[in-house]
Amino acid sequence: MTSRISLLLCGRSSLRPSVLFRLSSSTSSSSTKLVPLSSISKEDLGPSILWKQSNLPPDSPKTPHDVVALGVKAAKILSLSSSVAGVVMVPVLSSYLWEAASERPSMMAFAIVANSALVLLSFTPLLLHFLTKRFPMDVHYNSHTQTFSTIHYSFFLRKYVRRFKKEEVVDAAIAPEMKKVWIPLATIFVHGSPILVSLDKRQYKDVAAFDSMTTNVEIPKNAD
Repeated sequence: MTSRISLLLCGRSSLRPSVLFRLSSSTSSSSTKLVPLSSISKEDLGPSILWKQSNLPPDSPKTPHDVVALGVKAAKILSLSSSVAGVVMVPVLSSYLWEAASERPSMMAFAIVANSALVLLSFTPLLLHFLTKRFPMDVHYNSHTQTFSTIHYSFFLRKYVRRFKKEEVVDAAIAPEMKKVWIPLATIFVHGSPILVSLDKRQYKDVAAFDSMTTNVEIPKNAD
């Protein structure tokens, strides 16, 4: 009886570390994912560290960040609308081309080329989303928790947040992930994801937060 109890206790004690490891790993992995902006309070998010028209005196012109952010949003809207149109039109046009090619075999080569072009055209919005999602619409900093938050648009124009500490920022120039991305367009990597933040200190109203965020980043001399 005593041996059975000792075996049970040993089995439980041996399981506990693995259970704790799974719990800790799942918690750490969930923190590396994008979360909806609506799930984070303004107090937890912290103030924006960027110069924007919204935090300047009335009648102030748009800042360079505002101009780029507006262009990114417009590109996202156009890509979304063109994606919807592509989903509807590509099958219709493709069917029409194949029917015409079946009636006239001489059009077969044209039908193949045209269908290939339509497929590439339908993937263009996805490529555009792939690039624009790297640009943060805003950057916030909570000085109490020392947590940065970059806001990004999803494919369906929902706002999501990536949260990180300064220790998790990797310079894109030395990040090993840079060799794995198709288009090397990024200034930093966070949790293995490319982010295109401005390295111009003049674009930030909280210079101390910017310096903290770019602690591990070697800023080029011509960044400003």
